[in-house]
Amino acid sequence: MGNARTQLQSDVDALDGLPVFVAYNANVDAIVRVDEDLESYLDRPPGPGERPPPSPLTSKRDLATAITRTMATGTGDEVAMMDDFAATLESELPPDSQQMGGQAGIMTNLCTALGTAPITYTYLLSDRQLSMFDRPDAVRYPIVEDDQVRYVPLREAVDAERTKINWVFEFRRGDELFDVHASEDTRFIAASRPPEFDLTAGDLDETIDQVGADVDGALLAGYHNLTPDHVEEGYEEVHRHAGEVIRRLRSGGDLDVHVEYAVTHDDDLRASIYEWILPEANVVGTDTHELTMLHEDAGLDVVATEPTEETPFDPNEILSHYRMLTALREELGVDCLQLHAMEYHLAVMASRHDPDAVRRGLEFAAVNAATKAARGEITAPGDLETGLEYEPSTRGREAIELLADRVDATADDGVLCTPTVVACPNRVVDEPAGTVGIGDIVSASSFLLELAIATDRDQSAT
Repeated sequence: MGNARTQLQSDVDALDGLPVFVAYNANVDAIVRVDEDLESYLDRPPGPGERPPPSPLTSKRDLATAITRTMATGTGDEVAMMDDFAATLESELPPDSQQMGGQAGIMTNLCTALGTAPITYTYLLSDRQLSMFDRPDAVRYPIVEDDQVRYVPLREAVDAERTKINWVFEFRRGDELFDVHASEDTRFIAASRPPEFDLTAGDLDETIDQVGADVDGALLAGYHNLTPDHVEEGYEEVHRHAGEVIRRLRSGGDLDVHVEYAVTHDDDLRASIYEWILPEANVVGTDTHELTMLHEDAGLDVVATEPTEETPFDPNEILSHYRMLTALREELGVDCLQLHAMEYHLAVMASRHDPDAVRRGLEFAAVNAATKAARGEITAPGDLETGLEYEPSTRGREAIELLADRVDATADDGVLCTPTVVACPNRVVDEPAGTVGIGDIVSASSFLLELAIATDRDQSAT
């Protein structure tokens, strides 16, 4: 434990003042526990747990269909809602709690908690949304005046009355809804899609290279938030523009870009993200469900099966995940694909990446994930002591040992570290305070630390 605490302190110190750009999606998450009260509010769906969720959601029966399906599969999911139905939920259903939502919002709060220096852009920044930022004074917001970017405190950037609200329905293994029992601790998200969102940031898009010159890396997400109402002739034009913005951002300096993937059931939207956004990233982050969808969209043979209530975890699945990540990385041409699974974290990468930095990033992410799961939030570096109280997963170690044998390498204390594949066991919390945002915490914390290590080494070499 002493060595772990020393390493953790070293990791936190490396992050101090790290400048990073974060965009695009921040919202308010309205959290609702799945229980008898929720069942009495919803309408019983046909064949609970059996049917895929309709998209978009338009009724309480649609919502019940989506939640029970997610409970049955044990895999977190997200589906967009029609505006009218989103308004119905907001007027009729009182949430159990509210918190920061949206990948960019969650990652920004982590950035400030860990002492980095984020520059964040999001749309629909209302006073209500502002209240969800833990340290708004530590966040800079980019605005453009006379073709020059300058940064203002987040409080000065409030420009909207409307707030984007996502409804998050959380359940634990064994919870019941319409006779369907949850096979895992996870959640279903009914996501709002305000028409104001179109993945453009006005004058900032043309001057984003100035932001790139001021940061060491970027955490980007929210590309799945588009709907047909946001575009006139399909998604390609908007995503092509967004891809150009990423290239322009990078032109301001040599910086890495992490794109956090997210589920969408719109086939055309996923295809557009795959073609125009993901290839522009250095690192793409996914969970197991997202990885399977990406694999299908790429036209590759899907070689992993979803966990079931009877077999929630099979160590051999890591071999499937490794093959899927390897094939996808080659298809997309990106430097690195990272997977956050329940029992382990896995990265497949080009040899230009420093494997030791990736290993430290994944191990740091496991501490962050356990802290988030146990406490429900990370507000300061000292909170991470909580994560150290949870031992690395025994099942994760077992899986990584299998992968090490497959790639003809050795796992040292359950950690695999080679020039092209790195894996470490997660620190699993049996009864999490919440599940929303843990994947974003994993991706952001691992990327931030790897970025800090690489930046420090680059500066030492000059």
